[in-house]
Amino acid sequence: MQAMLTQAAGARLSKRRRLEVLAEVRPDPRRVAVLLNKNARKVSDRLARTLGSVVGKGNLFYSRTLEEAEGYAREVVQRGYGTVVCGGGDGTLARSVNLVQRYVDEANYWRYERHRRFGEHQSLLQAPRFAFLSLGTGNGIARVVGARDAVRDLERIVADDGVSARQVPLVEVDGERCFFLGLGYDSLLLNHYNWLKARTQSPLCRPMMHSVMGYFAALLTRTLPAVISGRASSLDVRIISRGEGWYVNARAGDLVEAIESDRVLFEGRATFVGAGTTPFFGYGFKIFPFAGMQPGMMNLRIAALSAFTALSHLPSLWNGAYRNPSQVFDFLVNDIEIELVQPYPFQHSGDAQGMRKNLRWRIADEPMEIVDLHRPAKNP
Repeated sequence: MQAMLTQAAGARLSKRRRLEVLAEVRPDPRRVAVLLNKNARKVSDRLARTLGSVVGKGNLFYSRTLEEAEGYAREVVQRGYGTVVCGGGDGTLARSVNLVQRYVDEANYWRYERHRRFGEHQSLLQAPRFAFLSLGTGNGIARVVGARDAVRDLERIVADDGVSARQVPLVEVDGERCFFLGLGYDSLLLNHYNWLKARTQSPLCRPMMHSVMGYFAALLTRTLPAVISGRASSLDVRIISRGEGWYVNARAGDLVEAIESDRVLFEGRATFVGAGTTPFFGYGFKIFPFAGMQPGMMNLRIAALSAFTALSHLPSLWNGAYRNPSQVFDFLVNDIEIELVQPYPFQHSGDAQGMRKNLRWRIADEPMEIVDLHRPAKNP
């Protein structure tokens, strides 16, 4: 897989050169495919049949494993779908975006090589637009695009009933793209949640573990005890801006102030380091309130809050209103390096990614086009 990621990254780097000599063809957005993750919380065989009846059985790809998802993503690209609807959670959407984009890059790489080597007339593929059906656990992207009822949303997408599309920048890390990512309380809690979920066997308790109650159970029984007792590893971090950036000055009413490149933004002990191009973690948690303020930027948030302070201000943290200029620092950046004293759990898109010590977070070269399901405002 790493070799495939490396090849895809090389293909992306040469895109500008390819576009100078070959035209890019946009797939028809009226051709709709559904990529459905069987492991998502709200997905069932019955729902899959219902969605298949809406989009057409031959246009529904129902994956049970990562290998199946990879094969279906390749087929979606080969068959030229212009709208790819992802049914699952934030991780399913991010995975589908990465798989589809990888195969678009691969196809374009070989098309360009056929043209360069043999003079064949070729056209390049453009990535399809994506849509989201809210069928996972957290569904942070759901509020961004107005996803609510999966069947009705798919019916609207297929019928082109009052839907539009918008461009959303993505963060690139380790050769993959995502909407949000982080280290600290969030990644530690996610690891504890996965640990607790895997060990919950009771038929009565298992549904609870796939809801916000599962996260609170992990918080109270695992994360808080680990933090309070000192068993949790400390997050000692150095963060350097490698591109354009702005500091959001909470002392001046969230005034945005330009900062120079190659500047150390933070050095010391933190409890959370995260970034997002959209405001929400799951369940409407508005952790990145300044996402979208500047085009092509991510909201980097660094916090040094104790667990007790965070919990005591949870409502204002949840709705994005909390400000603490001495312990919460917000930036708008497009390229940063993160250096840790020791490895720490890392997550993106709500999925645990293992331990990391050094990371590079940057805005991907190309934004993602996503279907917006919000109804247009009616004129008074």
